[in-house]
Amino acid sequence: MIIQTSNTIQLRQLSQEDAPFLLDLYNQPAFIQHIGDRGIHSLEDAKAFINTTQEHYKNVGFWLYLVVDSQSGIPVGVNGLLQRDYLAFPDIGFAISERYWGKGYAYESAVAVLKHAAELKLPEVLAITSEGNKSSIGLLSKLGFTDEGKQIIPNSNESVKLYRKVIG
Repeated sequence: MIIQTSNTIQLRQLSQEDAPFLLDLYNQPAFIQHIGDRGIHSLEDAKAFINTTQEHYKNVGFWLYLVVDSQSGIPVGVNGLLQRDYLAFPDIGFAISERYWGKGYAYESAVAVLKHAAELKLPEVLAITSEGNKSSIGLLSKLGFTDEGKQIIPNSNESVKLYRKVIG
């Protein structure tokens, strides 16, 4: 199912055919450095992740979406809304394949996700990122998120930066 489109990108729900792309994306050095190892080390792991994501679409109404270049049809990353147990509102999560950095895909897809959040009538969207992820911090600022300080992720003692954007 297509969620949002623009001249540059299309956001759509993940399908099993996306497993090879996710396997590659989730094992890129920058992904592991800034987001972490998500345990997707085989096509079977990627397919299981997609199955879980599809359950979230049904149960929560949103989750991560595939970001596809509108012109070529090539997947370039993921972006979407996640509902974490320890956050009061959904947070935006995004990752663009290193091959496609600097082309505006993260910004364009984040704008589309925020539009989708407004359509879902979410009052706020949060974001978390590591303190060293300067690109994500810059993007969140450009999108109008405000720095809310630090957030400790339960059961990990990991400290991340928390951002907030009022939607409506």
